[in-house]
Amino acid sequence: MNWPRTILDGIAMALLFNAVVGVGFLMYPQAYSTMFPKEIREAAAPFVDQRDVRKMKLILYPLYLLLFVYWGISAHFAGVSGFWTLFRTGYAEMTIVSIGDFLILDCWLPPKAKPYIKGAEKCRAWERRQWLLKLAIPEHALGWTLLVCPIAGLIVAGTGLLLG
Repeated sequence: MNWPRTILDGIAMALLFNAVVGVGFLMYPQAYSTMFPKEIREAAAPFVDQRDVRKMKLILYPLYLLLFVYWGISAHFAGVSGFWTLFRTGYAEMTIVSIGDFLILDCWLPPKAKPYIKGAEKCRAWERRQWLLKLAIPEHALGWTLLVCPIAGLIVAGTGLLLG
């Protein structure tokens, strides 16, 4: 495994991921409320336009695909080979994205996002402790660690093996 390349790729993709999600949020803030804690989702639901939710998904799904393909190609050109080495590389890079997402989108951004979500301005879920307990910690400690990162590792390993 090429650790310097893995770390740099992870940081670069974490920055890209957070930038794209941030710009997407500025374009369709109400649509992003569908990914927030339940109390906010319910309060904001009457103001959510399903067309905006589809546009949000058209931003996020290609972003995920770009991440996986980039990581597979990057690992190939870095000389990383073998299924398990490629898997660990993808897992580590997605873990770096998860940490960036947690720090930027879940710890720093929520208080700044609050005024953009109609109907949910007074929700208790915006409080940092509530946000972390209801969404951020379960999402990143369990969801990303046990589901998203292994899937990323498998995709990177598959892409790397196809190129190799």
